[in-house]
Amino acid sequence: MLRVATAEVLGVSGEENGWQTLSIRHLGSGAIGQAFCYWRETGRCRAGERVLINTTAGVLGLGTGGYHFVIGRLEQAGETDLYPTAWGHIVKMRYSPLQLAVDAVEEQNSPHHALFVNDALTLEGTPVLIGELHSLLPLLVLALKQREPDRSLVYIMPDGAALPILVSRHVRTLRRLGLLKATVTTGQAWGGDLEAVNLHTGLLAAKWVAKGDLLLCLLGPGVAGTGTPLGFSGMQLAEVIHAVSLLGGIPIVVPRISFSDPRPRHQGMSHHTRTVLKRFTLRPVMLPVPRFGDDRDALLEAQESEDRMEARHLRVVLDAPSLAEMESLQASYPLPLATMGRTLADDPSPFQAAFLAAEVALQAVSRGAPPSVWSPCLGAEAILAAFRSFWTCGEA
Repeated sequence: MLRVATAEVLGVSGEENGWQTLSIRHLGSGAIGQAFCYWRETGRCRAGERVLINTTAGVLGLGTGGYHFVIGRLEQAGETDLYPTAWGHIVKMRYSPLQLAVDAVEEQNSPHHALFVNDALTLEGTPVLIGELHSLLPLLVLALKQREPDRSLVYIMPDGAALPILVSRHVRTLRRLGLLKATVTTGQAWGGDLEAVNLHTGLLAAKWVAKGDLLLCLLGPGVAGTGTPLGFSGMQLAEVIHAVSLLGGIPIVVPRISFSDPRPRHQGMSHHTRTVLKRFTLRPVMLPVPRFGDDRDALLEAQESEDRMEARHLRVVLDAPSLAEMESLQASYPLPLATMGRTLADDPSPFQAAFLAAEVALQAVSRGAPPSVWSPCLGAEAILAAFRSFWTCGEA
């Protein structure tokens, strides 16, 4: 399905850098609705204009809340460049009607091209927080900045979910508050402060161009699931883990944990996290796991035992932070902390797991992992042994 319609712009209800929220009237049905406009790509819209909109998400009732998306302004005459670039020759969303050229950080005319010619470039032991749920990004950033406000944080958005990064309210807010130093969009995803052709060079750009002390790589908004063992967007995390590990970074996975999700497959540690880590991840990760001091621990322990997690990955078991600690972070952030439609009060466990992942990342970066821990030349068993020694002793 690809549904399009013409509409009249009734007014602009919100605007940020590169983004408008419009009130529109469907010219066919007369229905009133809202539409998003990436104005850097389509030009700013004004009241009274006619626009062509993509109504697919609204028809399907998807998680965008029934919003439509502006494809173009019908009154616009002639040819114009709606997404100007400085040197860009690399095209994203290739062979689609909305393909656009971007300033890829690696390409020949980029001022950073020489950096990427070096095939020995690594992440040099930089911790990378890896997660499926975009809604946990603000909690991770807030927890990191609360403890160490001077750390430079860079967010890498791969292309397994949303493609335009501007669709993320959290990214726009965290950038506006100065909590994220920069963003990198990789693959077909676009709109970051830096653009990269693939995930691997995107990670390197976050480290060496954006100068990130700590990196966060979570999927964008709009992950998909099908109720099947492998049909979910989070499978891309296996690629992220391998890229981080083989580039000499420290992969720290933010587990998807819930005790309020009514679906059995997402109770405790979600089957999304478990499937990726037990079947499709060929390199060890650091896996922070909360302990609650009640019967929730028994479910998590049973799942971890069934999956033989301890033989594959470094489980870092820590006491879950209190709800009060989570609420103090919420008080400092203007948007509600919620995931999968549930607020912090409804389901604190995913946020508690993310908080612990941030703690582990800060400890890892403070200790400074030597090459004997992160060297890309190491095999899986050697990495796991080095992780255990590093974490228990602070040295490998």
